[in-house]
Amino acid sequence: MRYLLFSKLCMARKAIINHLAKALALCSLAISVPSIGQILDSNDIQAYVNDAQLAEAAGYKTLYVVCESYNYQPGICTLGDLKIIHTNVHKKLSRSSCNNSVWSTTDNQIITTKGCRAVFQVLAELNVNPVTLQCDSKNYRYHECPLPFQVKGAWLRKRNSDSPCEQEKGWGTRNNILWVNNGCRGVFNLF
Repeated sequence: MRYLLFSKLCMARKAIINHLAKALALCSLAISVPSIGQILDSNDIQAYVNDAQLAEAAGYKTLYVVCESYNYQPGICTLGDLKIIHTNVHKKLSRSSCNNSVWSTTDNQIITTKGCRAVFQVLAELNVNPVTLQCDSKNYRYHECPLPFQVKGAWLRKRNSDSPCEQEKGWGTRNNILWVNNGCRGVFNLF
């Protein structure tokens, strides 16, 4: 398992972006997921932590970050443009305790104190503006919407119809098109 190491003095923003770009390039499935910005419950968080493709399709990324407090001084590990949604200790590296009272998070930082050194598992929201496409099945007819670029997949961001929009029944992607059918109308995020 690869760990990203962040020092107190150096923010590895470029490394994070490169790491995310490589990881996103591996994602090749179209997955129906909740909207970006939606409040996640504990079941959603656990699903995203356990399934990297599902997390990435929803605009989240699971990272493993080493953050360390040396000489009992606070260690601050910044994740650049990523917004932390959930964090837990994946592996303790120090003899000192790493319970919840000696580390905390802000929107984009993990802060360790009292000698806690650990690998943290982080579910973070990708702060990027997704490319969206409106595609509508009118009068319950099949309709194709050309995609503006070669995509790895899509997910339904917002349903605009009373008809269900189930993936592979009401919508899907193939050969650089997004198709809709059976009255499905919606806004789709492309990746």
